[in-house]
Amino acid sequence: MNCTSVTLSRIDGRCDTNTGGIKRIYIALNDDVVSVEQDNEESDGMITEITMADSKKFIAWDFRPNTGAYSSTTETDPAIGNSSVTTEVTLQFTKAEATKRLSIQSAINAGAKVIVEDQYGQYIYLGHDSDVYITSATMQSGTARTDLNGFNITFQDISNELPYFVTKEAVEAVIV
Repeated sequence: MNCTSVTLSRIDGRCDTNTGGIKRIYIALNDDVVSVEQDNEESDGMITEITMADSKKFIAWDFRPNTGAYSSTTETDPAIGNSSVTTEVTLQFTKAEATKRLSIQSAINAGAKVIVEDQYGQYIYLGHDSDVYITSATMQSGTARTDLNGFNITFQDISNELPYFVTKEAVEAVIV
C-alpha cells in the first residue's frame, strides 16, 4: 500500500540517441547557496532558480573528455518503507600539480553543492537534501609513460530522490 498519491506517466525512449559522460561540474560551498526553487508545473519539476549568498558563485572544474561520469542508485526497503538515492560523480584530472591538489584538498574538507553538466548540455543538481562530499581522492604518478599522472576523485551525494534537473537559465545566473 502506498502512503502517498502516485501518478505514473509514459516513457518513450525507443528513438533516443545516447551519448555518455559529462562535460564539467560546478561547485560551491554549502553555505554559499541560500535557496533552491522548483517549478513543478511549468518545468517538469526542474530547479528554476538558485539563490546565492552575496557575491558568491559556483566555480567550474574542467577535465579532459571521457574522464567524468555520474551514476545515481536507488536503494529501497519496502518492509520499512525507506528509500534513498546515492549519486556518485567520478572525475579524473590529468597532471598532478600543486594548484589542483589545493583545490581538491579544500573540497575534501568542505560540504558542497554540485551542478553536473552532461554531454547533452543538461544540468543536474547535487546537494538538495544534504551536502556533497569527496569520498575518495587518489593522487598518482603512474608507472609507464602513458599512465595517468594526476588525480581520481569521487563526489558522493545521498538524497531522498533522484537528482533534480536545473534549467540552463538558473545555472547561467550562478556560475563564474
